[in-house]
Amino acid sequence: MILPEPRDRFRGRLPKRWVAIDFETTGIWSKEPDVAVIEVGLITFEGDHEVAAWSTLVKSDSPVSDFIAELTGITQLMVDTDGVSLDDAGDALAERLAGAELVIAHNMAFDIEGLDWLGIELGRDQHTFCTMKGLTAPDQKWPRLEEVVAEFHIKTEGQAHRAESDARTAGRVFIEMVRRGY
Repeated sequence: MILPEPRDRFRGRLPKRWVAIDFETTGIWSKEPDVAVIEVGLITFEGDHEVAAWSTLVKSDSPVSDFIAELTGITQLMVDTDGVSLDDAGDALAERLAGAELVIAHNMAFDIEGLDWLGIELGRDQHTFCTMKGLTAPDQKWPRLEEVVAEFHIKTEGQAHRAESDARTAGRVFIEMVRRGY
């Protein structure tokens, strides 16, 4: 992984209240017409302290493929049994986003699609930041979350490709980015 020169966008300071989000879906928004959110996770931070964690499975009409089930560990039965409706997931997420100065994700363009799918528009005073884009040197591919974790020696918890675990990891990446001046 080739890192760009630090630009110190945040001047070494984390926002007072910010959130890290992640979505698990039935596919890739840009490649498939009927992609749906199957899980959303959000971690709330105050400075560098995690203060709340939330995730939920989401029901939809788009089936969970064998590939997605193997990748995420989320099966159709899990979604059918434990998933909440699109409206309930959107309302719960919007409530948890309220008051956050910054919303970060490792692939914000993908996660914005998830927000849109749930009918959520961020408030005027909320900003977004993509850790993947923020760590990309010119002419380099965007790093996968696992690559950044290895580069920064970040401790992870939980299963990769699960929304809450990946949101927490993205949050830890962001904290390290700010510490290192990115």
